[in-house]
Amino acid sequence: MTSAPSTAASMLTPEASRALGEALGDGASVAGLRTSGAAALDRALPSPALDRPWKYVDPAALNLDGFAPPDAASADWGGAQDIEGLEVAGFEEAPEGALARLGGAVAVEDSRLTALHYAFLQGGVLVEAKANAEIAEPVRLTREFTAAGGLATPHTLVVAGPNSRLTLIEEYRSSDEPMAVLPAVELLAGPGAVVSYTSLHRWGARTRVFAEQRAVTEPNSDVRSLSLVTGGRLVKSHITSSLEGRGSSSEIYGLSVGGGDEHTDFYTVQDHVAEDTRSDLLIKSALGDRSRAVYYGLTKVGLGARRADANQENRNLLLSRTAKADSDPVLEILTNDVTRVSHGATAGPVDEEELFYIQSRGLTREGAVGLLVRGFLGEPLDRSGLAEGIRNELSALVETKLQAVGAGA
Repeated sequence: MTSAPSTAASMLTPEASRALGEALGDGASVAGLRTSGAAALDRALPSPALDRPWKYVDPAALNLDGFAPPDAASADWGGAQDIEGLEVAGFEEAPEGALARLGGAVAVEDSRLTALHYAFLQGGVLVEAKANAEIAEPVRLTREFTAAGGLATPHTLVVAGPNSRLTLIEEYRSSDEPMAVLPAVELLAGPGAVVSYTSLHRWGARTRVFAEQRAVTEPNSDVRSLSLVTGGRLVKSHITSSLEGRGSSSEIYGLSVGGGDEHTDFYTVQDHVAEDTRSDLLIKSALGDRSRAVYYGLTKVGLGARRADANQENRNLLLSRTAKADSDPVLEILTNDVTRVSHGATAGPVDEEELFYIQSRGLTREGAVGLLVRGFLGEPLDRSGLAEGIRNELSALVETKLQAVGAGA
């Protein structure tokens, strides 16, 4: 990957961080995190040679010194939504009581990239469902970035009160100018809460993304997440579920369609901490041209996670001879009292026997390939549990991308 832009001196300094905070009028919670982030800017970047989740990332892509700090007036997330039992507010207007939980799931000290995120945090949004609230309609956030050479640092804090129900769809877009984006998403599910979170990564051709998403569950809660990637030069997503409440569950689904030189990289952690927890994961990619998909997933079952039930699958479909997929699912089990812990991975071209069978029913080869690819990618959408209208909307995005890479006939 070619790194752009590139300059000798960094504009991402503690002084620039402090100036941004003053311009935004930070409240106490954000100010404390910004200060901590600025103090950690001298930490080393992740090393592809030493840090396994970064093995397939070009070191040049991690150098963000040439990018400019965000403009205090540039954040846009779609505006407040007036729904009973729901609070949606920018961090500037959000109550400090709710913001006190900010940074508890995605921590400043996780890496230099998270330090950069908090040092230059802007565009933070709180989505809070009150106790026992059932939010019938999906909450939608739209993030759009256009500043050439800019660094964007959106943050979404989701707090689901006890026994609440919430569906959130967050869409990311950018122009074709070079830029870097460091999104962070924290999903905090209270006892008995059900949270469904969908991220749509529709980035421009020269955008590099390093995203952090972490869910923390309380007893009997359920967090379901779906990541759909249809654009971006490099989209690297770290998705973690920390199952800390007894009887809680996590479902992680993802799909990407790659073309050109696009690189999608998923790193997932299913961390079973409490008893009687359940997790399921399915990530699929369809890759054309010279695109690449990377998956490295870790399922952890701790000493106290008795009767854990965990599944992890990664499947990749290669639509050209120059596309590439790397897959590495890993298990770390510290107790012998488990219900199930399984994992699997595949990568390869469309099955010729299946193509022959479909063509024998009257379809052209191109039509048969398109049918198989659609069926292959449809499974994560079907298992996500999203309403039919939303699944149809996401299927249309996938179809558009397949047409662009020549696999939608």
